[in-house]
Amino acid sequence: MEIDWNSVKTQTLWSYEDLIGKLQGVLAYSFVQELYNHTMQQAWDYAQGIRRGYLQNRGEMIGYIDGTADLLEKLGEQERITYSELVHQVVTREDCVAFLQRAGFEFDQLIQVLNYLLRWVLPFKSPLREFIDANNAGEISVLEVLKRQKIGSNLDLLEIGRTPARRAQLASAAGIPTGFVNALVHKADISRLAYVRGKTVKHLCGGGFDTLDKIANANLAEMEVKMDAYYRTLGKSLADFKSVVPLSWMIGGAKILPRVVNENDNIRKK
Repeated sequence: MEIDWNSVKTQTLWSYEDLIGKLQGVLAYSFVQELYNHTMQQAWDYAQGIRRGYLQNRGEMIGYIDGTADLLEKLGEQERITYSELVHQVVTREDCVAFLQRAGFEFDQLIQVLNYLLRWVLPFKSPLREFIDANNAGEISVLEVLKRQKIGSNLDLLEIGRTPARRAQLASAAGIPTGFVNALVHKADISRLAYVRGKTVKHLCGGGFDTLDKIANANLAEMEVKMDAYYRTLGKSLADFKSVVPLSWMIGGAKILPRVVNENDNIRKK
């Protein structure tokens, strides 16, 4: 079996080893294992949610999502595994070749599935500095305090701050106002939306949509009015951001994401 390992970077922006490492890093979080580690059948169902939520069953990405869902279904017929078990079986290049031979999968199909998991399904790991005001000395100092608590990313923060009690405990231990911790946790929560990074999170929060639930429950027309008013404070308008912050995408995506952040101290297990 001949495999062009260099093609992985072309398809995903990362080498094969870096791609696997990123997936392993995200899947190591307990909340990801609890809420995201689908079986292949669940993966097919979630792909339909992406189609219905983010894409609203239209657009050029429909073919990609449908094709990936078919691959997941095919994989489920051959291998009764979860995402983490799939990644575990293809950690090294040798493991990958053995898996492909056993499962009857093509290399490009596997890379498509792995890239889809990282970009569309699993929360993307981002540094906390993306979610603070770099010109605010107070927020920068809070970031340093959190780093000393070994909280350096959005996923680190979500892991430790899922409930009010946990957030209050973190605030007390770090000497940070609880309100700031709550706001930062919700920013990290919003960043779980596919392809959403810190700058987009800041815009959504600036428009008043500072929690995932507010986005999920938003009326598109009303959201457009509020976001346009916010953008005008920046000397821009809604039209300037329609392609980079597609609001219908945000609303649909927020509706299908598993709920991580709770407003009470009872975390519902799946």
